[in-house]
Amino acid sequence: MWITPLELLYCGMIAGLWFLGLLVGVLEPHLPTSLIQFYRHGKHALKKHRHAVVDRLEVPKSSFRHFYVLPLGSLDSHFTSSYAPKGSGVGTLLASFCVFLQCLRRFWETHFVQVFSRSSRINIVHYLVGYVHYLGATLAILAHAPGFVVPTEEVSLSMDQLTLRVVLSGGTFLFAWWHQWRSNEILARLRKNQTGQVVTEKHLMPKGGFFDVVSSPHMLFECLMYVSLVPVLSGNTDWLLVTAWVVTNQAQVAHFTHAWYRETFPHYPKARKALIPGIF
Repeated sequence: MWITPLELLYCGMIAGLWFLGLLVGVLEPHLPTSLIQFYRHGKHALKKHRHAVVDRLEVPKSSFRHFYVLPLGSLDSHFTSSYAPKGSGVGTLLASFCVFLQCLRRFWETHFVQVFSRSSRINIVHYLVGYVHYLGATLAILAHAPGFVVPTEEVSLSMDQLTLRVVLSGGTFLFAWWHQWRSNEILARLRKNQTGQVVTEKHLMPKGGFFDVVSSPHMLFECLMYVSLVPVLSGNTDWLLVTAWVVTNQAQVAHFTHAWYRETFPHYPKARKALIPGIF
């Protein structure tokens, strides 16, 4: 079978991310500042010797909130139009609902909960990749659904399809979804007082919840959400590549975030790992 355009796109994104990550991780002192500035963003962004051209290609990090608007509209159209996932089986219906739920919560968080530093910026390429990812993720779910690939095929939903695999996948996703929400609330509260007013834009050391065991639990649960849907989308290579992209991206960001915490806070807990409790 020929590789699909979506598979080719995600393979390229994964390869590019791995290459840049290894390059910066191993040869950073010898790389041009423009490349380092292009790769790093947020709390571990390049602070000195910034490149003027790259500066002009950056947007506020708060632009992250835009990613969740288009997928919400896209998923809504799938549910309310002739392209609804009703004919794709319980697995596709569950996965579509889970992604919709995640985009809905992230839309709320990025607009009404999170506190973005006004000085924090991301490269325009990172910004555009965000759109590619979220639209690609919704497409990956529906691209191999029976009711979409073969519109004339009769499909139905029944309780017989509610297998243990479906229940475990849905339960794992909701577990990760909830704890990512709690982790993001902990991060947001670092910049607010008890009345909810923003009092600082500094990066502070988070405590409580899963932050006591890993530096980036919100990234851990992001990975877990995507992995949890792999069993119910069995055979969907597009989704496997989407998941591989998410894990690769989150692992690299978590690594740099962990290193930044340890460099910034002298008494940072040594027992904390970067992404996976007790392992990585």
